[in-house]
Amino acid sequence: MNQREYPMARLLLPLALGMGAGLAGAEWRQWVALIALIFLLALLAFWQRPGRRFSRRWWFGLALHLFLFFFGSALAGFHDERRHPRYPSLSGEETCILGRIRLLEPAGERLRLETDIRAAADSSGGLRRASGKLMAYLDITARSRQLRPGDVLLLKTEMLPVPGPLNPNAFDYRRYLHFRNIHYQAFVDEEDWRWLEHRPSPGSYARQLRQRCLKVLRRHLPTGNEYAVAAALILGYKADLPEETRNAYAHTGAMHVLAVSGLHVGIIQMLLSFALGLLRLPWRWWPPFRTLMLLAGIWAFALVTGASPSVLRAATLFSFLSVGQALRRRTNIYNTLAASAFLLLCFDPFLLFNVGFQLSYLAVLGIVYFQPLIYRQWYVKNRVGDYLWKLLAVSLAAQLTTLPLSLYYFHQFPLYFWLSGLAVVPAAALILSSGLALFVCHAVPLAGLAVGKVLYGITWLANALIFLIQQIPGGLIQGFWVGLPVVALLYLALLCAVLARETRNFNWVLGGLLCLLGVGALNAAREVQVQRQHTLVVYHIPRATAISLFEGKQASLFHSPGLPDKQLEYASQNHYWYRRASLAGRRPLSGSGQGRGWAYRRGALQYGPSRLLAIGGGEPLPAGAGADIVLLRNGVNIRLEELRRKVPFRLALIDGSNPPWKARKWKEEARALGVSCHYTGEDGAWVEEW
Repeated sequence: MNQREYPMARLLLPLALGMGAGLAGAEWRQWVALIALIFLLALLAFWQRPGRRFSRRWWFGLALHLFLFFFGSALAGFHDERRHPRYPSLSGEETCILGRIRLLEPAGERLRLETDIRAAADSSGGLRRASGKLMAYLDITARSRQLRPGDVLLLKTEMLPVPGPLNPNAFDYRRYLHFRNIHYQAFVDEEDWRWLEHRPSPGSYARQLRQRCLKVLRRHLPTGNEYAVAAALILGYKADLPEETRNAYAHTGAMHVLAVSGLHVGIIQMLLSFALGLLRLPWRWWPPFRTLMLLAGIWAFALVTGASPSVLRAATLFSFLSVGQALRRRTNIYNTLAASAFLLLCFDPFLLFNVGFQLSYLAVLGIVYFQPLIYRQWYVKNRVGDYLWKLLAVSLAAQLTTLPLSLYYFHQFPLYFWLSGLAVVPAAALILSSGLALFVCHAVPLAGLAVGKVLYGITWLANALIFLIQQIPGGLIQGFWVGLPVVALLYLALLCAVLARETRNFNWVLGGLLCLLGVGALNAAREVQVQRQHTLVVYHIPRATAISLFEGKQASLFHSPGLPDKQLEYASQNHYWYRRASLAGRRPLSGSGQGRGWAYRRGALQYGPSRLLAIGGGEPLPAGAGADIVLLRNGVNIRLEELRRKVPFRLALIDGSNPPWKARKWKEEARALGVSCHYTGEDGAWVEEW
């Protein structure tokens, strides 16, 4: 393994490390980057002196790596739009925002608009130029349904910061939006927004083209599942994907097929190359023009499908490969991968923290390196069997390099990923090809109808196979919870295995085994910690109450009657997985129960050193009873001063079953009385451990 064959990979590493360090940096990063640049230029001048060119060349490498590190750090900080002077500031009051719609899609009962801010009202009431992004939510009405990307709106609303997760270990939507440079949201009433004009851009033209293509698919694919899967696979549009279909593809390990990525871009490049290859014009500039047309087709497809990180990676990679083929240059795939990542990160440093970006590059690395190794382990004479074995080797290779990160983000492992890969990868190629053919000839009556029937049949068959695989028992293992140290050790072990094979050095095998030993030690330490846990958790669930008691790996749950399982799972499932606990029993708040270290009866809970009293179910207060924590629920009509005279307590705990205005009123009362108060709607779930 000669590292000189991968110069872009060596340059990518310090840039990525600098961008990672830039997350928590300060304004001085720009000055450090400037100093590093000056230092680099000085070293370059010194390096060119006669007699010193080779003896001191490591100085140049050190200076270059330092420069890339600080450059990446400064770039990550500069990319955060909150640091720009024209970014609008929060006033805590209603203001006017002039914004252009960048992307819109339905989100439940509202329409979600990703808006580029163009102007904002200042203190005098006039509009001044501003820049930034805003996530606006509009009611779905006849008027809002007419909106399209590129429309300019005047919004009268209050910009609110995107809230963080209110339950422990829940999905952090604020962090997700942060890496899309969106930090504020607004909920706009129907009468508080006005359409001004349509100002298109290349991106809005692409999204309008996607909307027209979606109408074509809707016309030829009458059933919801087939239309949604074809829209996701061909155009990258997942808003209409039913939850049961999404779960079926996720639980069988086939969700990657619905994310437009290298498979789709590769098919597009192959089709374009074939079509352009049929034209052999006797024109001097035809070869470079053919390459430009190929690149234009690849990037047009990327824009129409939404320009997600995975499709950007694939489009950049295939662009490099196409240019290399046109120049008749021998390209190194690892160097090309690193060059595409380097270019994309310079354009958008936040891509480094995008899950799709990370998984797509890891999957390609696994396919490029491990797929040939796996494929050579078994020779199949039959042509069909050889093709299936090749597909299976691709699935195994991609799974090998993405598994640690998948466990970290999704906490599950589909055992039948190899089976779903054999079914959906060939189907994806056919669906994409027939979908493109449908867009070309849908206006021709007989041809469009025939292609539409073929597309419907293939999509229906792919869905049927996925749902059939989902029915196989034991296909999904859920509940994995691994931390970043475990992920790092697993990837180090994989890297040691690669280095051991390339260098034939047994010391790398020992290094990999030590990494796996570290994973085992961390798991054992966590297991000991879990066995000893005693924790009380009051979750935040809108219009409901849920209390969990953790004793070792057993958990007991008390909740409001009629609480939907989906709502409870959204609030608490990740936390149960984090604590490695299984639910031993569910009881209504009006019931009773007893465990090893707790006793509960009609709202009164004694657990360890704490006594909690839940008030709000209509039951009378126990006479002369005291409590450490009073849980106010269901908007009970009581004042804290009156309650304190009847039941002495040290903490007023307000959960999500109460209306927000009532919770704020209690918080003001608690502040006046000098009593501690915790509102789960603002402060997050209440967690007490001993």
